Amino acid sequence: MTQQQPYLGGKQDPQGQQSPQYPQGPQGPQYGGPPPKKKTHKFRNFIVFPFLAFIVLIVVIAATSSGGGGSTPDATGDGTTKTEAPADRGQPRPVTLGTAFTIGKHQFGAGWKMTYQQYLGSSLSGTVTNVSDDTSTAIFHVKFLKGNTVLGNFQCSTNDLEPGQSEQVECHNMVTAAQRVTGYDKVTAEATF
Repeated sequence: MTQQQPYLGGKQDPQGQQSPQYPQGPQGPQYGGPPPKKKTHKFRNFIVFPFLAFIVLIVVIAATSSGGGGSTPDATGDGTTKTEAPADRGQPRPVTLGTAFTIGKHQFGAGWKMTYQQYLGSSLSGTVTNVSDDTSTAIFHVKFLKGNTVLGNFQCSTNDLEPGQSEQVECHNMVTAAQRVTGYDKVTAEATF
């Protein structure tokens, strides 16, 4: 016994006979029918892909700009290197009067000294050098202490310095301006901000 296709009505042929019309089979490329219409991914093409490209660009820029830290060329140009100051540049660190020290991107050169002028009090003077690869301004202070008592707190600052540039600075005492700072047993330096 053969299975018949259901009759769906048909057309009349020229002799007046009606030809049966049978349903068509499944559609699609695997059955020889027309291929399905392709989807357009407007949201993905115009929003998601550019956003992902932007994120990748940010990551690449961050990775390349973080650099390597570590050593920087000496400002004297003698080819030696020195290690940058630790990241905690705002923490007081012990220094010795006249001995060079580095805070962040700047070095207070050897030979800095304290002087006293009547009516003006004590002041520090020396040379500050930008030892980084960027233009930068030095703002730091040097404290003279006896135990935990601050005898002198000298505020030091420079103008913008290009890499390798130096500037003579005079630091003024913010504690007792007209007095001479003597009797200290410890000297510290720290970045102001």
